[in-house]
Amino acid sequence: MQQMIIEIVFFTVLAAVVLGFWALMTYVWKPKRKWPGWVLYLLFITAWFMTVRYFFLHQVELFGTPYYLWFTLFRTESYAFAFSLFLAVPVLLLLVILYAMVNRIARRWANSKAQRVSERTDFENQDIPTPDPIGRRNFFRTVGAVVPLAALGGSSYAAFVGQHEITITHERFGYTNLPDGLKHYKIVQLSDIHVGPSIDLDDFDEILSLALKEKPNRVVITGDLIDRVAWLPQVCEKLTAFSKQIPDGVDYILGNHEYHYDVHHIVDSIKKKTPLNVLINSNIQIMGGKQPVYIAGVAYDNKRDKDNREAMITTALSGIPAHAFVILLAHHPEFFEEAVERNIPLTLAGHTHGGQIVVMGQPLVPTGTPYTKGRYTEKNSVCYVNNGTGHWFPVRVNCPREITVITFFDGK
Repeated sequence: MQQMIIEIVFFTVLAAVVLGFWALMTYVWKPKRKWPGWVLYLLFITAWFMTVRYFFLHQVELFGTPYYLWFTLFRTESYAFAFSLFLAVPVLLLLVILYAMVNRIARRWANSKAQRVSERTDFENQDIPTPDPIGRRNFFRTVGAVVPLAALGGSSYAAFVGQHEITITHERFGYTNLPDGLKHYKIVQLSDIHVGPSIDLDDFDEILSLALKEKPNRVVITGDLIDRVAWLPQVCEKLTAFSKQIPDGVDYILGNHEYHYDVHHIVDSIKKKTPLNVLINSNIQIMGGKQPVYIAGVAYDNKRDKDNREAMITTALSGIPAHAFVILLAHHPEFFEEAVERNIPLTLAGHTHGGQIVVMGQPLVPTGTPYTKGRYTEKNSVCYVNNGTGHWFPVRVNCPREITVITFFDGK
């Protein structure tokens, strides 16, 4: 039900933008007859909606068929088309406002000049015309063609590259109090895979294969593993085979999307059908010795409340000795605040997808947290926020999908 509501809201907003875009285009181009364009446009949009919706409903059945490749390309470029509309409408409105401002200033200058000329001649009683300094029709037609095409071209490229590009980021973390067992220890972090409409089983195979090539001691999955529950059995099979090749196993925590798609069914399946360590406000000891090493995992706080996070992390750290070295897994990076308060050496998080669209180092997509992507250090604590190994929306700019390879070293 919740997913249906999300889809209805999304398509309603998109439909409003689509209709608004066409209304703006008819204002720009001013055709003599508007109704043929409206009819053709609505037919095109209806067919597009129906095709996208058909893919979303039948992706699992279509997977592996000869038509699937074309559907996935159509899916990716449909996201690009939707994003180009959201991008083109405000740009067009801004250009129209700038045009009006420039023309207003130009007309005032022209009127002032005409007045000065009339005062020096015998034609002061005549009405001197002031031509339009910038041709209105030519301007509107030009921007009405250039802006949408530029937005569509840029969005198409960003969606195609964002869908297929994935980077391996190597991060080294040094600590003066590093336990001996963690020296040169390697952890691979996967986050926000979102097996579903944008990341299918073939993409999942590629992710697992790339992770294996790094030969990690351990793998952690920091939430938002799956969006298409129908693929859960296959995902569990692949994770089982994968985890058998990881010396110290795989740890998994929940993200917000698991709560969108029957979290109890997902957790039960992973616990019963895979050897993964499912950490829901709990912890496991992975090394002993004078300074034992623990991995703790917190669940996702849907209410985004400080008190809830405090309660979750307190439960997750229960039973861990004060002198232990703790690695915290948290889907949302705002748990880093609680980690700093508790002097936790390392927090691994995701959720933000790195902002997905990053210009001059700043994400254009609001993430609701100051910890958007990469490494953050406060006091004795460090947090690394993964860009997302997958996504549910493929348009990316300067923020590719990411597999993080973490290696510890003695920082003395």
